This record gives sequence, C-alpha cells and structure tokens, in this order.
Amino acid sequence: MALFGEDFKRARHGWLYDAHNAQPFWFVALAFGLLLLLNILLQGVSAFAIAPFMEGGLSNAHAIVKGTILGMLPVAVLCALACYGLASLIGGDAWSATALRWPRLGLLGWIALIVGFLVIMYLVIILIVVVFQIDMAQYTPGANGESPETGSAGLVKEAMYDLANEPLLYWIAIPSVALGAPLVEEFLFRGPLFSALAQTRIGRWGTVVLTSAGWSLMHVTEPYFSIALIFMMGLVLGALLLRFGSLWVTMACHGAWNFVFSLVTLGLAGQP
Repeated sequence: MALFGEDFKRARHGWLYDAHNAQPFWFVALAFGLLLLLNILLQGVSAFAIAPFMEGGLSNAHAIVKGTILGMLPVAVLCALACYGLASLIGGDAWSATALRWPRLGLLGWIALIVGFLVIMYLVIILIVVVFQIDMAQYTPGANGESPETGSAGLVKEAMYDLANEPLLYWIAIPSVALGAPLVEEFLFRGPLFSALAQTRIGRWGTVVLTSAGWSLMHVTEPYFSIALIFMMGLVLGALLLRFGSLWVTMACHGAWNFVFSLVTLGLAGQP
C-alpha cells in the first residue's frame, strides 16, 4: 500500500476534503462571475488574434474555435492566477479555499486514480449509448471536421477534427486541451466557488451537483449528449475532490481525459 501513498489508504476510510472559504459568499459569487467573464474575453481576444491566419479567417466558425483552442493555455494560466488572487482577498486563504493541498499519493496511487477515472467514464458512455440506443455517428464529425448529416457534432469537437489534419498545429494545441482547459475549468468550478458553496445549506453533495450543472452548461455549443456526459463527469470529479481533498486530483483526471480524447481525434483525422 505504501506504493499507492498515504492518502490512497486514508481515502478508503473517509473523505479528505477539508477546504474552507472564509470570504463572504457574495464576494465569491461576484469573483466567479468576473473570472468567467475574463476567461470569455481573453479567449475571444485569442481567437480573433489567431483566426485570421487560419483557412477561412474570421468568417469561418471553425477557424475562430481553432484560434480559441490554440490560445487556451496562456489564457488558462492568467485566469487561474486571477482566481487565486481573488481568493486571497477579504480575509481569504486562497490555498485552503482552492483545495491546493498536494495529495500524498505514490506512483501507483496516481495511476490507479487516473486509469480508474477513465474506465468509469467510458463505462458511463457505454451505458448511456446502450440504454438510450444512441447512434454515435450522430455525434462524430467527418474526417475534416464537417458536421454529420444529423446536425452539428459540437463546435469544439468539429474544430479538433479539422485541426488534426494539421499535425504541427495539433501538437501545439494538445497542451492547451490537456493542461489549459482542465486548469481554468477546475479552478473556476471546483476551486473557491466549490468550497464556498459547500459551506452553505446545499452541502457538499449539493455543491457537486450544482457545479457539475454549471460546468456542463458552459459547453452550450456542444450537442445534448456531450453536455450530459460533461455533467456526469462533473459528478465523478466532484466525488474525487471530496474523497481525496485536492484539486490536483481533479485536474490530473480531467487532463488525462482531454489528452486521450486528443490522441483519439488525431488517430481518426483523415480517415473516411
């Protein structure tokens, strides 16, 4: 068990989440709104700075989304730093409120967590597909990112398929997808806002549900199937946060999911 780490053993017997947010809730809510707006604005600047160099330029939706993806990592770092800074104001302890305690996990503990998370999520997908008899072709873009005949597969997914036909740019985009997106989204939805909500009447599990719903609704450009999957993923990540008490765990699992998705997309690029 030593190879798994002390927290892996402790988490088997109890919940390790002990983040506390001493800031007034109105301030936390205001800070969240400002950070969400900052993230949108910076992504917009990134998109409109990069899109003109893409095929179709600013008149092409895929070019704009690809510009957003390519510029996501620096935007995410800036937003995460802003989140940490705001969490330290008005008597706040940013380290505690953001649950940035480094988990005491060994190499096997990290591997078990990440692989277990991926397995759970793929089982969830299989279950949803089988129970609701979903045709995955309805949510799969063409080799060049074109929408399936049944409608959009989602702007981000289509842009990734399109971008995968340009391997150099795609490998530049992977750090944005695997590091940038998890960093900013985990800070926003499972950082200070999560710890503040968990101290209200809705409690920890109510917070898991509410933040998962908010996170999934942020992906409104994606089809209903993807939004539902993101909500389910939010529930699993929220449970992992409560179990292991560290945002690093959710960022690692979230990043692993995005990385695997990126590799799968790259493998499918150009395939009929």
